Amino acid sequence: MVKNNSSLPSAQTTALSQQCADKILQIIPEITHFLRDEVRQYGESATPKSNSGTDTARQPRLSLSQLRILYFLARHPESSLSEVAKNLDVTRPTMSEAIERLVQNGLVLRVNDPQERRQILLSLTSAGSKYQQQVYQALLACIEEKLNSLSDQQNSQIIEALLLLEGIISSETDSGDRAKNP
Repeated sequence: MVKNNSSLPSAQTTALSQQCADKILQIIPEITHFLRDEVRQYGESATPKSNSGTDTARQPRLSLSQLRILYFLARHPESSLSEVAKNLDVTRPTMSEAIERLVQNGLVLRVNDPQERRQILLSLTSAGSKYQQQVYQALLACIEEKLNSLSDQQNSQIIEALLLLEGIISSETDSGDRAKNP
């Protein structure tokens, strides 16, 4: 007797899942390219204003990788070099060089971990936080401008789809992390 297993996906579901996976793999590089171009168009950098309203020293132009470090540290202050490297998928030596440039530019602060003296914790300086926010707000405005051409229903569909994708990706990542670090 053949058992009907309703938990198996139908042929139509499998085909739709394959189309969806293919579209995700196509769009991610396009989104990354769009963001990279927007960061480059952002210019030399945002020029922070002093409290008196006058321009202060310009921040150096940062690469997309350096901006990703600032964004990560904004969400995860007091991270170790290894944590940042792992999450941004680069080697420790590569990350060390990038962090050094950010420290020299006054955007990242290195402090000794009070519990583990040999470990260094990384956080944004106030200038790093301000710069990260300026770039983030500029990118946000650019993306928002693109999305303004869509209807409310289309924007809602995008949000819904991204939340679904985040849910399945996050649950996979979380369960993988638990398997590695029980």
